[in-house]
Amino acid sequence: MPARDEYIAAIDIGTTKVCTFIGSVKKNNTIEIKGYGSSECKGIKKGLVVDINESIKSILASIGAAEKSTSMFIDSAYIGVTGKHISFLNNWTEINISSPGKIVRKSDVDRLIGLANKINISSEHYVIHTLIKQFALGEEKDIADPVGLSTDKLAVELLIIYGSIIPIRNIINSIKAANIEIEDIMLEALASGEAVLTPEEKESGVIVMDIGGGTTDVAIYRNRKMIFTYCLPVGGDLVTNDISIGLNIPFAKAEEIKKKFANVDINFYETLNRINMDDIMLDKNRATLNIRLYSIVNDRLKELLNLVKEKIEAYGFIHSIPCGLVITGGTANLKGIAALAENVFNMPARIGTSLDVEGPSEVVGNPIYATAIGILKYANQIRNFLDLGQFDGRRQKSKGFAARFREFIMRILRND
Repeated sequence: MPARDEYIAAIDIGTTKVCTFIGSVKKNNTIEIKGYGSSECKGIKKGLVVDINESIKSILASIGAAEKSTSMFIDSAYIGVTGKHISFLNNWTEINISSPGKIVRKSDVDRLIGLANKINISSEHYVIHTLIKQFALGEEKDIADPVGLSTDKLAVELLIIYGSIIPIRNIINSIKAANIEIEDIMLEALASGEAVLTPEEKESGVIVMDIGGGTTDVAIYRNRKMIFTYCLPVGGDLVTNDISIGLNIPFAKAEEIKKKFANVDINFYETLNRINMDDIMLDKNRATLNIRLYSIVNDRLKELLNLVKEKIEAYGFIHSIPCGLVITGGTANLKGIAALAENVFNMPARIGTSLDVEGPSEVVGNPIYATAIGILKYANQIRNFLDLGQFDGRRQKSKGFAARFREFIMRILRND
């Protein structure tokens, strides 16, 4: 069995499923998926634990399946978090440069980031990430690396991502009860971006939208940095619920129909007569049923996409996204969703599957697993202090962070 530091484990806890992935890092620093397990998620809705006993069972089932698939035993993992309790703020901090020639030194940058990380946030919240959005030299903004440049004043803008302590505590307690040590927690929107975006997309400007069962996680990248994130507390389950109501069938049957037959293809009416739902055994005219299903799914997804668009417009980002939209998550498997998104956002859209990772094609090529794979990729960068694109100030390579995170976990376990 490989030593503990020879593998990375990731657990993605969603509304509909729990995924556990085990990966190893190859010599070229590519992640190879060694094993994975997925189980139905019970006890967690929209990123929140609603029944801890059921959540523990779901996590254990997923871990057990992953271990069985690869004959490895895992005792620690990186965990993704999401939910409407996740929020962010921008923090601008500046210092004067007094070195000879006003040359910015690495020590100046370290001092600036240290000051910027002293965030006045309530004890009811926990900082998940502090990500650099940009440096500035005087009035000159969007500086990638200020070291070696001259200025009187050096500034940094941080994106502070934080969440409510109680939902995070409940997730941590569920994981610990499954006998898993938590290496770190990370934002699922960030993980999805790491999995499916190209360097060019991150540089030019792109939206990544992970549509899961209970939530839709959104992140915007520009200049290789995440500059915005948002969690809409609705996802694919809302579509399933509408199908259930609209066709007067149980939720489980509606989910089956959604996965097998639902689509929002703009050429739907040309293929209408080729769609066969006879095996679903509903007492309805086939053409009427197909048209009704299309209408329900199309209307609800269009509404969801418009909600995301309105949020992005409110922050003024919608006109600075040349690479368009990348859609991932389980709902990305709906036929025609990319074309529908192009129409709603008036920009290019594609389906996001995991990039630069090796493993079974049914896993790597399926957007439903992108977040779990992204957690593995981001964890590898943290472990090796590789180029994160934007320095995560909360994860400096020091015993200080590790000690602080362990202290945070222990406080939760003690219910301090």
